[in-house]
Amino acid sequence: MNVNFITDQVILGDSIEVLQSLPSASFDHCITDPPYNITGKSAKRKIGWLESNATWKQEKKFSKIDEAWDSFLDDDYEKFTKLWLSEIHRVVKPNGNILVFGSYHNIYRIGLTLEEMNLKINNSIIWYKRNAFPNITRRMLCESTEQIVWAVNESRDVAKNWVFNYEELKMLTDNGKQMRNMWDIPTTPTSERKFGKHPSQKPLKLSERLIRGFTEPGSRILDPFSGSGSFLVAAHVWQRGYLGIDRDPDFVKLANRRLMNAPARALLLPTEDLT
Repeated sequence: MNVNFITDQVILGDSIEVLQSLPSASFDHCITDPPYNITGKSAKRKIGWLESNATWKQEKKFSKIDEAWDSFLDDDYEKFTKLWLSEIHRVVKPNGNILVFGSYHNIYRIGLTLEEMNLKINNSIIWYKRNAFPNITRRMLCESTEQIVWAVNESRDVAKNWVFNYEELKMLTDNGKQMRNMWDIPTTPTSERKFGKHPSQKPLKLSERLIRGFTEPGSRILDPFSGSGSFLVAAHVWQRGYLGIDRDPDFVKLANRRLMNAPARALLLPTEDLT
């Protein structure tokens, strides 16, 4: 695939193919929320308890997450992860930030891949979702967090001058002190789903914190798994260029609807958060 490289757009296509068509070192940073492989294709991942649970199966019509874009065999997922991360390493400029979302299903594999690529890992950010969906199996702890790995696109020995807007993030804290790596932000509100729904849509408050903290105005932001476009909306509002990629036409339409109706800067954030 040959892509006419223009920022401020969402491209419909396979993420790997589009990434391979992009020029090297053409983006300043990457912020993305890749498939977690929660669905999987393993027979072991069937929910056995659900078959005998009339309340959740019959009355509440609960079903396992079953998204084709999130379904890989384990070996295929590992290959997929290494391939797209290697392309991100190529298209993001040296010392650019790479921020990748994950859960326990995939975050350790992503971290290991980044380590094997010899990229510098600065932090992990814990997103605490106080209103997370309960664990209805009653067999495990309620999963109330997601993680974000923050890596620098350079080897550990020579990485330098990465973007970290310390004072900007400090202003976003409740007490005016330095930003911690545990972020208490509720899941996406209904008001942000008025143009359509995506099963892993990230809230704008979380998205704008990443944009403000780890990128600079005028920079180019890449999201190869753009989904509902939350990171793109935040980039647009905060005067960053962006390129989103998604293979689902419905999600591309959703992201474009949100971008066309992107809130004004004063509407995206509480007044006290504005600079």
